[in-house]
Amino acid sequence: MSDTAPTSGGLRTVIVCMFANNFTLGLMYGTFGALLSSNEQAFGVARDTISFGMSALTTTMGLSALVMGNLVRRLTPRIAIMIGTLTAATAFVGLGMATSLTMALVMWALLGFSIAMVALLGPVAIAAEFFPEKSGKFLAMVNMPIVLFLSPWLVTAILPTVGRDGAYFLMAAILLPVAALVLLVLPRGAPRVQAGHHAQSDKPAAAILGRTDFWLISLGIAVIASTGTAFTVHAIPYAQSEGLSVPASALMFSVYMGAGLAGVPLFGWLADRIGAPRTLALSGLIQCLCWAGLALLPAIAFVPIAGILGAATTPLTTLHGTAMAQIFKADGVGKAMGYSFAIKLPFLFIAPPAVGYAYVQLADYRPALLAVAVSLVFAVVLLMAGGNLGRRMAMRTAAA
Repeated sequence: MSDTAPTSGGLRTVIVCMFANNFTLGLMYGTFGALLSSNEQAFGVARDTISFGMSALTTTMGLSALVMGNLVRRLTPRIAIMIGTLTAATAFVGLGMATSLTMALVMWALLGFSIAMVALLGPVAIAAEFFPEKSGKFLAMVNMPIVLFLSPWLVTAILPTVGRDGAYFLMAAILLPVAALVLLVLPRGAPRVQAGHHAQSDKPAAAILGRTDFWLISLGIAVIASTGTAFTVHAIPYAQSEGLSVPASALMFSVYMGAGLAGVPLFGWLADRIGAPRTLALSGLIQCLCWAGLALLPAIAFVPIAGILGAATTPLTTLHGTAMAQIFKADGVGKAMGYSFAIKLPFLFIAPPAVGYAYVQLADYRPALLAVAVSLVFAVVLLMAGGNLGRRMAMRTAAA
């Protein structure tokens, strides 16, 4: 890729990535909690068991990022996004037809692969290749959570009419015109890695895994990501357990997601100015206070707290990609993202069922919420340490 300004094809790629991202990641994460009780009833399982659906999704997402991280720049965004979008449509149809938890877990796992292709690897590679100095801003564009904001309320509104199966079929149908848009709008060969530009896979693994700042930042991100996943799964059930109605609980979650419309561009802007690790640490501190508030304050405070929490949490995908792009640049960002997501896997897998298990055992979500707040303190320490170490390493390299 040349060092000139991004072409119109590159800009179109970013815009279509944003659109596809909204209708894959947005629909999945925006509706999982809203459909949690319906899925419990459909498969006859308890809260902690159905929560493994999110664990299956996040595990496959991480494994897919690890495997595809070396290959994403050899695929055009058109191919990668088409594969991810059609896989998501297939998975939603499968969820609508599922008659067993095993089949549903397979479909959620397919959605994890889809999200890795559409929402993670493709946009990060494009940001590092086309916009290396403004990766935070452009990843913020891709990750604007418009559908995340709308889908919890919408699925709650239509669920009594169309039912659980109909809701999943409708989501699959929405993705078909999105896939057609990808096919018609994205240029077939853009972006390409031109001759003389090193392929992304040229960065040796030791150059990534041997960096202490990479590990500290990835572990901090892993903790934050796991708590965000736990909120996605349990926010609506928790609000209902504290006396909020179903519409009010869905509103709380919609406010959480909608706050990202302000939080994503704000934190993306900060990441370009103070660095992604510092921005992540600030985000983690805000989240810590919000989780403590959810555990200790009355239900009337849940909606505004959810808004603040959402503004700080939903930019995580943007900040994760920006951190890796700032450290490893275009020639290593895909592989670094893959390894970093692999580090996140145990955290993502454990958090949702752990919170569900605590609820089943204690009949109370509050102890788990306080434990989440404590874990975020550790995340802030890790991110600050990783960011400081990375800056010192960069200064030594510049002085050499």
